[in-house]
Amino acid sequence: MITIIYRESYLPVSEKDPGEQLSIEMRFCMEPDGHILAYNKKGQALVDRFGSHFLHFFPEDVASDAKDYLNTILESDDIVSTLLIDKLSEKDLGTFYNGFLKNGKIFLVGYRTKMFTRFAGEFVHELRNPLTVIKGFLQLCSYTKEYDKFQPVILSEVDRMYSILDNFLSMSLRKNSFRQMNPDKLCKKLVSVLSAECLVNKVAFDYDIAYSENLCRVDLNKMKQVMINLLRNALEALEGKAAEKKIIFRGSVEDYGYRFSLIDNGKGMKTEVLEKLGQPLYTTKRNGTGIGLSLCKKIIADHRGTFCVSSVPGNGTTVSFFLPFILP
Repeated sequence: MITIIYRESYLPVSEKDPGEQLSIEMRFCMEPDGHILAYNKKGQALVDRFGSHFLHFFPEDVASDAKDYLNTILESDDIVSTLLIDKLSEKDLGTFYNGFLKNGKIFLVGYRTKMFTRFAGEFVHELRNPLTVIKGFLQLCSYTKEYDKFQPVILSEVDRMYSILDNFLSMSLRKNSFRQMNPDKLCKKLVSVLSAECLVNKVAFDYDIAYSENLCRVDLNKMKQVMINLLRNALEALEGKAAEKKIIFRGSVEDYGYRFSLIDNGKGMKTEVLEKLGQPLYTTKRNGTGIGLSLCKKIIADHRGTFCVSSVPGNGTTVSFFLPFILP
């Protein structure tokens, strides 16, 4: 049995997916005036308490800011972000919203800022770990005077800190360089990256790409970043495997969009591990940061796509993402 842990997007706000109870997102679909048409379980808490109109979530002195935010979304072709102080803002700063207009409706996804506070705390914790190692080895060097012996370990921990900072910076930046592109041509560019890495790591690589005459809106560099992150995870899942190590890349046409899939024949993941993948900074790797997968999800969300992870213990893992076609 394949376990799908999450498949989230800005669009299917009322979708009942297996991982929705793990989501920290409040999702809404509403009319341009703010009347709410659909919501997910996290969004339902606000609707049940304050009613089915977005402006009712806010005190009177802030409602005008919320209304201006909706108007900004109506006038923009991109995702619009803002921090709004709502009626629940007693122990945090409010709710951070991303929103955009599609087919005459406004789609919003909100995050309580208390989650950002937790995220910042865990970020500090992640940086403290390599700093502790560096401090310990420097103290040891002062006693033994064997600087050359411990230098590689110290430098590796510095590199790890750079990796943590770079990934967090990538998550905070919203600047994208989008262009229209045939998804099968995008696949071919990604294959060149994947095949080279697999060759170096002595992993068999195969691919199957379906042709599509439709176009997707993509940032090529960000897509390469997603694929490199997913490939690294797949290669690590194959470590220690005695039988043939294999990775397959597949591009397939679906209704309204194109799906990109990366499949490995590694050890797979248990359900309890899958259930934690959506948690901030969760990782099963000894020196992992838990940021890579979150970064991939953010990039796909910026492309208005969906993200999915499925796995069978002993039979490998499939990670896929779906990008919508540009409507004619």
